[in-house]
Amino acid sequence: MAHPLLDEMKAQEEAFKQTGHLFGLERLARKESDPGTYEAVWHILSNLCNAAWATGCKVSSSPIAAEGGDALWGLHTSTGEAICISRGISAHAGLLSDMIKNFIGLGYEEYPGFKQGDIFENNDPHYGGIHSPDFDMCMPLFYGGKLIAWASCVSHVSDAGSVTPGSIGFLNPDCYSDGLPISMERVGEHDRFYPWYEMRIRSRTRTPDFVMGDARGRLAGCITIRERLEEVIEKYGLDLFLDVGREYVEDSRRYAVGRVKTQTVPGRIRKSQFKDLAMKGKRVLLAKQDIDCAFNLPMELTINADASVDLSLQGASGTVPFGENISPTALKSGLMMGYSHIVGFDMFNSGPIAAWNIEMPPAGSWANPFEVDYQAASGVAWAPAVTWVSNLYEVFGRLFQMRGFVEEMAAGSGTIMTAEFSGINQTGMYLTGLTLEQASQGSPARGYSDGENSAWCIYTPEADFGNAEISELYYPILFLGRNVAPNSGGYGQFRGGLGHTAVWMVHNTPGLEYQCGDAGMRSKMVANHGMYGAYPVVPDRPAYGHKTNVKELIDSQSPLIHGRGDPESPAVASLIEADIVEDNAVAPFVTPEPLVDYDVIVHPIAGAQAMGDPILRDPASVARDLNEGWTTTRVATELHGVVADKPNGAFVVDEEATQAQRESIRKARLARAIPFKEWWQSECEKVAAQENMDPAIQTMWASSMALSPKYAEELRAFWGLPEDFTFGA
Repeated sequence: MAHPLLDEMKAQEEAFKQTGHLFGLERLARKESDPGTYEAVWHILSNLCNAAWATGCKVSSSPIAAEGGDALWGLHTSTGEAICISRGISAHAGLLSDMIKNFIGLGYEEYPGFKQGDIFENNDPHYGGIHSPDFDMCMPLFYGGKLIAWASCVSHVSDAGSVTPGSIGFLNPDCYSDGLPISMERVGEHDRFYPWYEMRIRSRTRTPDFVMGDARGRLAGCITIRERLEEVIEKYGLDLFLDVGREYVEDSRRYAVGRVKTQTVPGRIRKSQFKDLAMKGKRVLLAKQDIDCAFNLPMELTINADASVDLSLQGASGTVPFGENISPTALKSGLMMGYSHIVGFDMFNSGPIAAWNIEMPPAGSWANPFEVDYQAASGVAWAPAVTWVSNLYEVFGRLFQMRGFVEEMAAGSGTIMTAEFSGINQTGMYLTGLTLEQASQGSPARGYSDGENSAWCIYTPEADFGNAEISELYYPILFLGRNVAPNSGGYGQFRGGLGHTAVWMVHNTPGLEYQCGDAGMRSKMVANHGMYGAYPVVPDRPAYGHKTNVKELIDSQSPLIHGRGDPESPAVASLIEADIVEDNAVAPFVTPEPLVDYDVIVHPIAGAQAMGDPILRDPASVARDLNEGWTTTRVATELHGVVADKPNGAFVVDEEATQAQRESIRKARLARAIPFKEWWQSECEKVAAQENMDPAIQTMWASSMALSPKYAEELRAFWGLPEDFTFGA
């Protein structure tokens, strides 16, 4: 049987090799001949996707989609390239494109075939998905009997049936505990789901009404795209749509390549993030999980003379016995999203991917687990991915600076810590799912300004943590506070945007589990280290009080907790009484027992990274932060060297004392400074002796070196280690 779509895909690959242009488009004929229509149709198609997002999220009954908007819809060419996407979780655009290409590549065009009204889904990481809670869907779109495009979508469901309740399965020990698999399946036809699809969801998820509500929302959004697209074609013609769809993708490729060519320099640049997962001695599922883990998240970028980009993850450490391993396909999609933030897309679609040469990550690493460890879990595969993608900001920030584009620089993103509840809610319904607090972090510091507070998130540039009042309708909680978290954006000449702290009181439930999950946070390692001399922030530290006296405080109209309070005297420990007080919890964790009415949770959301030396910060900016309650006098004086007092109720900088304080800080730095060579020689001795090296760190480095021999060679050479040196030996 003929496979026209597969043949077309192969022809397009060959055309790109021959011409260097997607689809062989050496000219953008439609754009050149009628730029006005070209631009107008782009906005119409983008709005069409946004209409699908609005429709789909409202059809869904899940708080994650209906209130948080944690979903995405896209329009694709007949061979799967993303033309444009909606607002929402833009990190999935590449995943959806690759899913469509995978359906074509696997021969589904012949069996079971593609026809109008078919519904296809995948959430299985073994076939390109990211993790089971993210249900990816696509539908072929026909016009005049010909398959002309695809509609796609994804929504993050409240429960995927994993071994523990919820949608962030960081505790999952293997893929068999990751929950319900939809493995590259046709799940419906004639615009309807098969009855057995719904039966499977009702049999294997804890919140089937929400999960099916999300499915119907995905379907409604895809049908919206189909119907609106038919109107576009009837107005502008099929040929124009087919032409401009491809031109938009090639146009976006050219834009990204142009940015790299004009604003960076050729050469090799490297950066590594490190992430930990402190689980030793905590509530885990299997004995093999009673360990602390550490991740090496390296990025090596080479800018070639033709502005193409080679990218390598050599040195990525091995898999972990938790749900924090990710498929290379999903990782590439995360990279596409990060690339859009820092390099920028004039038209966000599949185009820029064509200018990448991505080396397959080492087999058996967290970034490519299944060749070696098929059983690896991916319950919250975003956890290492979002931290790894943060490397991109620092790498390109340095490149931009080399060409003088200081205004384009951005420090790295902040860490991401999720909050998930499971238990009986105030209506008597069993409920599990995320709050969306983590979707509104601080944005990174720029080369010329502070980041924005709680207005950004690395996996979606359009932050949305939802309305507190709506969250209270779904979950048995009441908000006692949602406020800016002081000093959460690091310390620098320009600080990262600040995060916020949510304070919840458990209310109207016989018992509620609080899972402080992991979607890119640090447990004990220093977090959000910053750039160009900036100082880092402490790791994420939630707090809670169990079996409290809060009811008595309410009855007596006494003060309640509304924020974290003074770091040296946290509110949970100083303002309330409780049988169990945890004021500095090492995340992630699940509470040892269900929380009950009037228990209190303090859940912090990170700010982003800072940039520049803290004592170069404008004193007026420090005074403003003091007056807003965004920093403290101790930080102002000791880290920024700013002396300020409050003569008339507002902080005013003492210029002379500030100058003296900053000079004192500089002298103290010089007094303790040593030449780099001396420091390096001392560190070489410590590394060789593995001095004070935690077993988790030894395991991380040993696996990095074993999986990437060339990386190991360079590491040994830098630290002057013997050729046969192995960590942990």
